[in-house]
Amino acid sequence: MRFLIPLVLASFCPVAALPAILPDTIGTWQKGPATNASVPEPKVWTEYGLQDDETASYTDAARKITISAWRFSDATGAMAAFFETRPADSHVAPLMGLSAENSGKQIVAAGNYLFVFTGYKITPEELSHVVATVPKYEHSPLPSLPKYLPAGAIPGSERYIIGPAGLAQFAPEIPSSTAGFHFSAEGLVARYGTKGKETTFVIFSYPAMEMARDRLQHFQQIPGAVVKRTGPLVAVALNPASPDAAENLLAQVKYQAAVTLPEHPPAPNFNFGSFLISIIEFIGVVLLFCIASGVVVGGLRMVLRRSGASGEGDNMISLHLTGKQ
Repeated sequence: MRFLIPLVLASFCPVAALPAILPDTIGTWQKGPATNASVPEPKVWTEYGLQDDETASYTDAARKITISAWRFSDATGAMAAFFETRPADSHVAPLMGLSAENSGKQIVAAGNYLFVFTGYKITPEELSHVVATVPKYEHSPLPSLPKYLPAGAIPGSERYIIGPAGLAQFAPEIPSSTAGFHFSAEGLVARYGTKGKETTFVIFSYPAMEMARDRLQHFQQIPGAVVKRTGPLVAVALNPASPDAAENLLAQVKYQAAVTLPEHPPAPNFNFGSFLISIIEFIGVVLLFCIASGVVVGGLRMVLRRSGASGEGDNMISLHLTGKQ
């Protein structure tokens, strides 16, 4: 009997609802049934910091759009997922954050969220409404590593690496022990050249130059790798199509340190003449206050006397001590 009680209670309890990420309405769009969004590489996206996901269809009369959303722990994870999701034939879309589009879909990485819109090109106003209503939205700065990637990469070949799973997926030639993720390393991989003559190029970023210098000798032991260190960055050309191709890519990676000098407040400029004038002005204000106070007190006494008020309080008390021993 005791085993039947939980079953009876469960039959009356509603099934746990899917945690909602997307809003119920977007302007005139109405949300339909929602399901979990698909995750291309579960292990890799777990490294990206994936926390929640949802896919839902929206309708507005005859129009229909499907929206998928993934929430990550920070903007770096959303950027990494954006690189992996962006189609090779896409181009930059006029939307917020990192955005791309082709004829069938739009991909947007905004804050710690990645959105994919299919079947309809969402407007900036509609996207702003979605971003404003999603839960636990966080806007954090993006890593600076992508700006050091050489120009001319094969479209859609960029992949961001945060851990061993991503490294094994996108640059398996590099052992995870060589990359040293325990140093909080992050990497960016891209492919260059043409089919049959491609070069895989990877840049790793470390928190300090000493860490990058320590990793350099380990990268140099990878067969067929051409390596360069610049500041806290280590650039690696894996199995380059030619020595010149490797050198051309490595030469474009130049670390530029941003030095911020402390700003000291300007020293006070003491002027004795201004100081003396200030003292005179202060004395003048005090004198005016005393004169005005005397006029007010004297005027009040005159008014009281003319009105017949007793002036006993104004009499001076004399002790008549003159001539007394």
